[in-house]
Amino acid sequence: MSRYVEGSRNDAEVALARLRVADQERRLPTGGTSARSVRAALDLYLDAAASGLIELAPRTILTTRSAANTMCSSVLLGGRQFGTVKLNRLTWQDIEEMFAAMRTEGSGADWIRRCATVLSRALEFARKRGLIDTNPAKDATRPRSSRTKPYSPTGDEVRLILERVRANDPEFADAVTVLASTGMRKAELLGLQWADVDLQNAEVHVAAAITDAGPGLRILRKATKRSDWRDVPLTKQALAALRRQRKRAHERWGREVSATDYVFAHPIGSTTPHRPDSFTDRWMAIRGDTSVTLLQLRHFAATAMLDAGESYRTVADILGNSENTLRLHYDGRTDIGKRRAITALEL
Repeated sequence: MSRYVEGSRNDAEVALARLRVADQERRLPTGGTSARSVRAALDLYLDAAASGLIELAPRTILTTRSAANTMCSSVLLGGRQFGTVKLNRLTWQDIEEMFAAMRTEGSGADWIRRCATVLSRALEFARKRGLIDTNPAKDATRPRSSRTKPYSPTGDEVRLILERVRANDPEFADAVTVLASTGMRKAELLGLQWADVDLQNAEVHVAAAITDAGPGLRILRKATKRSDWRDVPLTKQALAALRRQRKRAHERWGREVSATDYVFAHPIGSTTPHRPDSFTDRWMAIRGDTSVTLLQLRHFAATAMLDAGESYRTVADILGNSENTLRLHYDGRTDIGKRRAITALEL
């Protein structure tokens, strides 16, 4: 193993010491590897994800590959492509220059930040394999992302939309009722099986979601976004909707539902889930002239609970978010706590 160092003799001695430490800690690559450029390091990371050595959802692997291609094709000053930069010469300045090139090419701040996350994880993987001594991505400054308050429809708006949908497609209206009444993600609703539904105790067990693994690949049922589970109580409307759906399933399949049947299964079979994109297309076709999205129904659930004075911790547990994430995205429509506090300032 060797390291190329630009600098003084002292710099070279420090690099040699780091190399010896990596050897002592058995962090040097075994069996040989050609991962000597940024492109090769990203490919190594993607190969590890594809083989299961690193756990990434199929959809995340697609996004990661797209991010890697975007970064590697970015042209730095002097005409170099970022992907051809040698790992032992990669600096945080190169990475920030790549971010600037992406901005010039029209990439938004959120996409650049996502690419930065991919790069940092890939370089950290390379560091653990002994290909580099440090991760320069940790010192590179990422562009700031602009946060805007998510739109949350009112209760009256949601009820009006549900009435409109119910007149055209009662089954789909029941699915949306459960979605809006629990705050579940669309993929979690589609991944719900009858084994997860407890009609007697009026709650659902949310532990899985449906994901599209990408072109040419099948639909998969995987763990939830945070790989966690939660039990969500049901409102009277959601409980009634699930009972109606169970009755439909019994009539449709000519038998009692089984534990592995999907609650809102695809018409071709009880164990076949809906595609998330097709479910969204169906919503857009039937919602009428409103612009409310399925994601905004989740915003409604979060905002309504916060407006009722519930704590962020409780709402986060119901939605399957971390409390910090919830605070970043939601503040309630009126925030009872703030309004109660501000009354102390009345003159």
